[in-house]
Amino acid sequence: MAASTRRNQPGSTRPARKKAVNSASIDDKWITVPEILEELKIDRRTWQHWVTRGCTPEGMIRLPSGRYRIPRDHYRAWLASLEVDA
Repeated sequence: MAASTRRNQPGSTRPARKKAVNSASIDDKWITVPEILEELKIDRRTWQHWVTRGCTPEGMIRLPSGRYRIPRDHYRAWLASLEVDA
């Protein structure tokens, strides 16, 4: 019996699959840069300028894909601080 067919049968030594992460819970905790750009109605160049100046929310992480995520609670706090400063 070939190894590829043996893996799919009961009693095989195939490692257990990890449970899928609920993407809704991830989306509730994190916001993406494109979502921020859309919400604030700003251009990506404006965002990049803010990043260069250090004027973006704290906690921004870069994923291996090169995309960024920001904790939603940090984003909300950052927005609130902008309203106070205005």
